[in-house]
Amino acid sequence: MRCLFLLTCAFLGLDAAGAPTLRVELPPEVSSPASDARVVVFLISESSGLDEKTEPIDGPFWSSEQPLFSAPAEAGAIEVGDSWAFYPGKWSSLSPGTYRAQAALIARHADSQWRRVAGNFYSDAATLTVLPDKPTSLTLKLSHATKNEERPAGEGVSWFSTPSKILSAFRGQPVQLRAGVVFPVGYDPTKKYPVIYRVPGFGGNDRAAAQVARERSNAEGDALELARACFVIVLDPEGPNGHTLFADSANNGPCQRALVEELIPALEKAFPLDARPESRMLFGHSSGGWATLWLALTRPDVFGATWSLSPDPVDFRRFQNVDIYKDANFYEDTAAPSREHVSFRSFDPRTGETHDVMTIRREARQEDVLGPDNTSGQQWDSWFAAFGPRGADGKPAALLDPLTGVIDHSVAEKYRVFDIGAMVRSDPEKYLPLLRNNVRLAVGGSDNFFLNEAVELLRADVQKLEHPGRLQASDNIRIVPGYDHGTIFQSPEAKAIPGEMLKHIRDSTR
Repeated sequence: MRCLFLLTCAFLGLDAAGAPTLRVELPPEVSSPASDARVVVFLISESSGLDEKTEPIDGPFWSSEQPLFSAPAEAGAIEVGDSWAFYPGKWSSLSPGTYRAQAALIARHADSQWRRVAGNFYSDAATLTVLPDKPTSLTLKLSHATKNEERPAGEGVSWFSTPSKILSAFRGQPVQLRAGVVFPVGYDPTKKYPVIYRVPGFGGNDRAAAQVARERSNAEGDALELARACFVIVLDPEGPNGHTLFADSANNGPCQRALVEELIPALEKAFPLDARPESRMLFGHSSGGWATLWLALTRPDVFGATWSLSPDPVDFRRFQNVDIYKDANFYEDTAAPSREHVSFRSFDPRTGETHDVMTIRREARQEDVLGPDNTSGQQWDSWFAAFGPRGADGKPAALLDPLTGVIDHSVAEKYRVFDIGAMVRSDPEKYLPLLRNNVRLAVGGSDNFFLNEAVELLRADVQKLEHPGRLQASDNIRIVPGYDHGTIFQSPEAKAIPGEMLKHIRDSTR
């Protein structure tokens, strides 16, 4: 999922003002922008509370609500106006004051982070002054081009890629499958090793292998023994719609098939990996936590065990804190009409108190400005792409109206195929043994994104379905009080993972 920014919200007033003239000048080499290319204008008010070094194009900001505008790209110069998509208010309703302004042309959609992909452009930041009844003007030139993210050389890590015929056929363009391969400490090329396949959370990719390699070089105790015992291979879950979750989906294509049928065989050919399912372990957090749980439950013939932390919603009766099957509105809490559904909350471990930071409406509306019709590649849109059907326009079908939040229940019903809680309830004889033997799942009791609520539903269902007297699968599903989405890594449950993995390796080699 999303990185954590724990500050207070600063909401802008939308008093009428003399709307300034702001033009965005596209680079000369972009003579005919792609049909889905968009120009996005990011503003930061001087009263935002954000650090002065923060660039406007780092937005949207969770901690501070700032104006955002977009429109389809046109060659030459384009002027911002009230016809542009906007959040929170139209261009003409900008409050008087001073802003830092920056613009981007997002034309290449191959990643959740547009700045990591070559072929996009952005301007320098400049000052925009809005004065009542006094026109001002500013031109932003898109003079900087983005570059493909490099994989840095580092000790103990190798960067691997292989072409995917499966995904290339689906997307109609060449697709590379990538992985960062972290070697065992004291690597012996004459022996075969077990492997931990690690799936990053939202926004992460295979480049995290460099950090894993640094951590392993300084490991102690069980972590050091584990570093000597196996490879870690960090997968790249990114695609045009953001995190693919390694699920075979209507919008992202057969991502799981590509992983299992192409990438893993290629890795096992290139490196001395033990190819038995019990020697292929999984680890992930957040979106990576959901992906690893999904892989463990749907492909036990390939993966023998998973350790999944703070997974994305595992029961869609709590899609964060929305029941997509019964609730009428994604934004409004029907149980308390005066209250909006919250997307992100802060947690103070000293007091145990939480503080609402951002609503679902605000986050989803900003995504809609970045990429209308569920194409932003950001968190909500990535879920719509992974879990939902494809619309008649070829884009992810809308689970909700982005302006009103009204849920389309005909679309929601099609999400059930990826609803892990529904899967377990429908076929407990298949899934309870896997949860009992192959899964270790933990989430903080005060998860910032309310992900504990879906895990609580899953655990309650498993408890009802279990047979008395057996080893209980629900014991492997843990809600840990006093921890949130990030601090779960500091919990006893997370710190026990290296030792549990070592035991799994020893048991599988007997």
